[in-house]
Amino acid sequence: MGDMDCSCQKIARSDSIHHMSHSQGQPELPPLPASANEEPSGLYQTIMSHSFYPPLMQRTSWTLAAPFKEQHHHRGPSDSIANNYSLMAQDLKLKDLLKVYQPATINVPRDRTGQGLPSSANKSSSEPIRKKTKFSSRNKENSTRINLAFKTSIFSPMKKEGKPSLTFPGSRPMSPEQQLDVMLQQEMEMESKEKKPSESDLERYNYYLTNGIRKDMIAPEEGEVMVRISNLISNTLLTSPFLEPLMVVLVQEKENDYYSSLMKSIVDYILMDPMERKRLFIESIPRLFPQRVIRAPVPWHSVYRSAKKWNEEHLHTVNPMMLRLKELWFAEFRDLRFVRTAEILAGKLPLQPQEYWDVIQKHCLEAHQTLLNKWIPTCAQLFTSRKEYWVHFAPKSNYDSCRNIEEYFASVASFMSLQLRELVIKSLEDLVSLFMIHEDGNDFKEPYQEMKFFIPQLIMIKLEVSEPIIVFNPSFDVCWELIRDSFLEIIKNSNGIPKVESVLFPELKGYNLILETVNAEEKLFSDFLSQTFKVFQNNQVGPRKYLNVYKMYDDLLDNTAEQNIAAFLKENHDIDDFVMKINAIKKRRNEIASMHITVPLAMFCLDATALNYDLCERAQNLKEHLIQFQVDVNRDTNTSICNQYSHIADKVSEVPANTKELVFLIEFLKKSSDVTVFKLRRQLRDASERLEFLMDYADLPHEDIKLNSTLFLWPDQIEDIFENSRNLLLHKRDQAEMDLIKRYRESLGLFWK
Repeated sequence: MGDMDCSCQKIARSDSIHHMSHSQGQPELPPLPASANEEPSGLYQTIMSHSFYPPLMQRTSWTLAAPFKEQHHHRGPSDSIANNYSLMAQDLKLKDLLKVYQPATINVPRDRTGQGLPSSANKSSSEPIRKKTKFSSRNKENSTRINLAFKTSIFSPMKKEGKPSLTFPGSRPMSPEQQLDVMLQQEMEMESKEKKPSESDLERYNYYLTNGIRKDMIAPEEGEVMVRISNLISNTLLTSPFLEPLMVVLVQEKENDYYSSLMKSIVDYILMDPMERKRLFIESIPRLFPQRVIRAPVPWHSVYRSAKKWNEEHLHTVNPMMLRLKELWFAEFRDLRFVRTAEILAGKLPLQPQEYWDVIQKHCLEAHQTLLNKWIPTCAQLFTSRKEYWVHFAPKSNYDSCRNIEEYFASVASFMSLQLRELVIKSLEDLVSLFMIHEDGNDFKEPYQEMKFFIPQLIMIKLEVSEPIIVFNPSFDVCWELIRDSFLEIIKNSNGIPKVESVLFPELKGYNLILETVNAEEKLFSDFLSQTFKVFQNNQVGPRKYLNVYKMYDDLLDNTAEQNIAAFLKENHDIDDFVMKINAIKKRRNEIASMHITVPLAMFCLDATALNYDLCERAQNLKEHLIQFQVDVNRDTNTSICNQYSHIADKVSEVPANTKELVFLIEFLKKSSDVTVFKLRRQLRDASERLEFLMDYADLPHEDIKLNSTLFLWPDQIEDIFENSRNLLLHKRDQAEMDLIKRYRESLGLFWK
């Protein structure tokens, strides 16, 4: 009765949730009356559920996935980290870090046979238990739990098997059969320690795996996991509409596997606590399938030792200095290149052929100087500071052989040559990749569209006139020589790098002290060149095809246009014909002037400035030829008209000496005023049309301007001259008539006498 009161009193001190987890000491709730039609309350259902399956995790806690066993502990979030599951760390608290306690240690001797423990272990483990009497009741309960856990997991005696223990061989390696026997024995020993789970254990274990932990207690899977998985799957499969249902199923399966694996890990970890197993009524859980790894048999022992000794003396690849050289290379010279293609692409493109060659030479020379003045001296300094790695290869006296030290530095030279060779190969690859940007070529569908070639070009090629054709400057042959020479420039600047022993031992002479590198005769180099040449050939199509744009201007190149103009001038044409001809030439010139000055074509960029200017000048010359012809015609015609006006003016201004001259002048004046002046006016009309034409197209010199001014002043002047001459001649005629009448009268008077 006293025990019953004590147990009831102990349960009364616990909270309600503690009652749920220890339902085996409490009678179950009576069933609801049959008359109750309402559903049981949530509390009733929870209590009934916990009566059969005590909770594994706390329903509410500061942290996610907090075990139920931590319910009666008062821990902050920081105190709950790393001690929720670990038996040895569950009593650690941050507030106790500054305090120093005598650690309660348990010395467990490691006995291979597992036959039992010596008495010293029991003695050492009993003293800390006695010291724990000073702790609080809660600490006392925790310490009891720890001791019980250790007694259950570590100090439980092992069952002896009838099979005798195996004796491991000494220096000789075990055969696969022996390794398998050892693993089987260890598995049997572990199996003998654990009890086989009952059906109830399996049923309750499966329940906690599926219902013991809520999904929201587990951190969701990172999105990057699905991204990494998708990267391993072909895009064709991911985007296939037929596989979309399968994709949904697989994604859901992956998510379920993620949560189920984490739930199983948490449940297994909690069940490592014997107190939790007892509370959850799970005595044993299924064992995992053992993983067995067997080492394959290898030939031993003397052969290995002799090979190891030979390698130590002759295989210098594993010497620590090689690692130092490798670390130095990757730390300081990993990004070194003979041609810095990234800098070229980031610079101003396209480059003139000479500019391209200057950049290649500059980059190669800088890389060569870096290797010569920085890499080799740094390696030599490294050898000087790390003599302990190689000085033992040197002969101890003048009579010892130098073979070991020579082999060592030969290996060093080979290693550094490989590094230099790697630098050259990567530089060649970078240069090839610089041209491989344009591997698709520059062929295009006519008409040419500039926006299709938006990638920066490398080399500028000028278009020039070499009558009667258009040529490339430089030619494609010269361009290929320039590109090939850029590859050879890398090979050239990689040569002449001395070996490190030439710096360590300047007195060395008599054999090759230069690091080997890539040779221009190697197939590797020729493959790079052939690969680049294919790209170069693909980029010759566009420039040659673009010349078709200038086909319509071939007459300007082969002087056919000049011959046509000469034939045109030999014929008689009106001013309108000249205007049409000049406008046609002007239109062609404007078309040429509006053509592309630079023509992007993948690898190359055509500079058509000189070509367009030359064609424009040829068209302009034709235009000026026509205009000059009209200027000359205008000058000659105007001079002729002015001369005629001047002749008429001079003639009509003469004073007749006799009647015959008077009659001639009167007739000349009449003819000039009635006929000649009208003809001259028609010529003046033509001259005005020519002048209007010349005002639009020509820059007349001062003499022609003065001549035109004089020409158009003549009509008014000639009228005044005509008027004056007419008056003068009339006066002369009247005077002549009076003289004639007078003479007639005198003659008549003589007759009458």
